[in-house]
Amino acid sequence: MANEVQSTRVRSRRRLLTAPVLIAGAAIALSGCAAAGGGGGEDEVVVGITVSNSTNPFYVAESQTAQATAEEMGARVISQEAGEDVQVQSNQIDQLITSQVDFIVIDPVDSEGVGPAVQRAIDAGIAVIGIDSVVTNATVSVTTNNMQAGEISCTSLAEQLGGEGRIAIVDGTPISAVADRVIGCKAALENYPEIEIVAEQRGDNSRDQALPVATDILTANPDIDGVFAINDPTAAGVMLAAEQRGIDIIITSVDGASSAVDVILAGGMITATAAQDPAALARQGVEIGFGILEGEQPEQTVIELPTELIDVESAPDYTPWG
Repeated sequence: MANEVQSTRVRSRRRLLTAPVLIAGAAIALSGCAAAGGGGGEDEVVVGITVSNSTNPFYVAESQTAQATAEEMGARVISQEAGEDVQVQSNQIDQLITSQVDFIVIDPVDSEGVGPAVQRAIDAGIAVIGIDSVVTNATVSVTTNNMQAGEISCTSLAEQLGGEGRIAIVDGTPISAVADRVIGCKAALENYPEIEIVAEQRGDNSRDQALPVATDILTANPDIDGVFAINDPTAAGVMLAAEQRGIDIIITSVDGASSAVDVILAGGMITATAAQDPAALARQGVEIGFGILEGEQPEQTVIELPTELIDVESAPDYTPWG
């Protein structure tokens, strides 16, 4: 049934997708609720976007790029952020279904938690494209190779420690991107048996939440040598906690944001970050959605973009985002 509904959508949208006409002044930006009144006219493509929050620069870059890309391709946009609340994001998906959007681009609060709402969209014939994380029940997900990111970040940490020492991991929210980074990190550390993970606690991917988490870790382990943080905002919170306690440690992370690269180049405690590109993830997600409307089904359900290590040697030649 879902395939039949989607086929009808494909046929009804072909005329717009092949016409070189942009819909002017069509963007609708919302926070927490969908636009009243539903989708547009018969030939109007409407794209729904929902990301985890509007405070993390990564999600902001994704949302802005997804909206800009969709508008450039002639669509009207309903853009939302979920405030790190999986129920809010699930409700947003239901509202987008009611608004009869043509496809949804989502960076999830919880990869599995949004699964039932995503399935409702699929059952309504609406393609769902996950970005950044693998989204349960989505048509396709576009992510960074997060296991590789965790692996190269923690390999750098281990090498900087000379293959021995005490480290902590500051984890994050229950999304596949974060989980894969931690898996990759631990896999890398298996090659360094003299490195001990003395603490592992979960934050919410933000600087503000990482600060008390890292403070607790450093209080309990004042002789710690290094920390793997699952993203750059978390690394910033860890660095602030260390500075407040007068402790000098080595911190590596994932993101490749300009804020972290500035610290790396300045010789600060953040010494390496595995780069990813939020704009590329969002742009490809939107392009895949338009391809589906043209009848092109993705050959893969998960598409992984490569990462690279940014450290003091590579940072001068790297162009950061944010």
